[in-house]
Amino acid sequence: MATQQVLRKHLSLADGFVLYTSAVLGQSLIVLPSIAARDAGPWSILVWAMLAAVSYPLARIMAELGARYPSAGGVITFIGHGLGQPIGWLTGVLYLAAMVVGGPATALVFSEYVAKLAPLNTEGRYLVAAAVMVVLVLLCCFDVSRIMRLQRWVFFGCLAAVTLAIILALPHVTTARLTDVKGYDLTGVASTGLICFFAFVGWENAAFSGEEFADPRTLVRTLGLAVAVVGALFVLLGVTVVGGLSRAVIATSDASLADLARLSLGVAATRVAAVIAVVLLFMFMLTWTRSGTRLIYAMAREGLFPRFLTRVHAATGSPRRAALALGLAWGVAFVIQIVFGVSIQTYIQLSSANFLLTYVLIVLAAWRLLAGRRYLAALLCSSLAILILVVAGFQSLWYGLATAALFAGVMALRQRYVAARLSIHKDAGG
Repeated sequence: MATQQVLRKHLSLADGFVLYTSAVLGQSLIVLPSIAARDAGPWSILVWAMLAAVSYPLARIMAELGARYPSAGGVITFIGHGLGQPIGWLTGVLYLAAMVVGGPATALVFSEYVAKLAPLNTEGRYLVAAAVMVVLVLLCCFDVSRIMRLQRWVFFGCLAAVTLAIILALPHVTTARLTDVKGYDLTGVASTGLICFFAFVGWENAAFSGEEFADPRTLVRTLGLAVAVVGALFVLLGVTVVGGLSRAVIATSDASLADLARLSLGVAATRVAAVIAVVLLFMFMLTWTRSGTRLIYAMAREGLFPRFLTRVHAATGSPRRAALALGLAWGVAFVIQIVFGVSIQTYIQLSSANFLLTYVLIVLAAWRLLAGRRYLAALLCSSLAILILVVAGFQSLWYGLATAALFAGVMALRQRYVAARLSIHKDAGG
């Protein structure tokens, strides 16, 4: 089958909405409402509302930059324009390093949810995690239009089911529970804010597909609705979890959707909720896998990776070799996790730290590329949010800094190699 080096322009307005929301809604939607309610009680509802408002300026910046510089490289392209190509490449390496360790960790979280539907021992969970990573990579090798169509309808179905679960739970909400703030202090509320912020991380993900929209401004047009839907879902989940569930349930369970389904429809509905949670998590992983393949493709196109990774399968429009390369990297990270007993939490922390460093670079680039009063408020708000997160999560930043140091070392060796080759050619020509 013939190959090409151009990605197919096949994404629509609805696809932009799906890519934005599915990159954010995943394990955060399934787990975080219960954790937030446990730590902050009724105050968690206010936390969700404030974070939804704060996330819009950051998302707006990323959407604007993604539309101005549409590329499969996503953030590395506009950061390259704003801070220079080497920093853009560094961002790509940081992102890829985050995805490499984040993939196996999320796959294991997925296997834990599967275990709620069918009993699995430790070996079984590892097998499920490995299998889901294989499936994700293979799906990214099929026809991009068909996979996006499937992702669109499945995600909309899950979104409708979550909305229905919230609506059915609302009659069970009581004013007494919504106003019972005893036992919750400012420290718990503050820590909840930091945890819940990561529910809104992922807005930059859609930028990796910017090259596949016929009109890159679609990213900006889709953003407002995506942020509104995500914010409304988290606020309403906060209301129903805090106001509908007892403190005893909140204290012992992280399964928000399952608990709400049991509250409204009885025990039988919990399995349905578990299935929805598994599908939502899979959609979340598929969106991130798609982004990872586009990132590898773009970095190969810029010369950081071997050129053969730039090949796009003509019939399917998928960068198959880039997808297989991501699968290979996941396999190595997964083996390391099993052999050395690395915990899921450790991999997630390392991944989050790298994403946080890329957010720092995104905001710095935005200050240079989005000049003028129009974006000043968004830039100030985003900068403050990122600064707070950096201060709160500095202990985990060593992985990102180590990645950056390794990148700098490799780039220095590469530069010396190129200089030596040029010197040899020059001497030979003389």
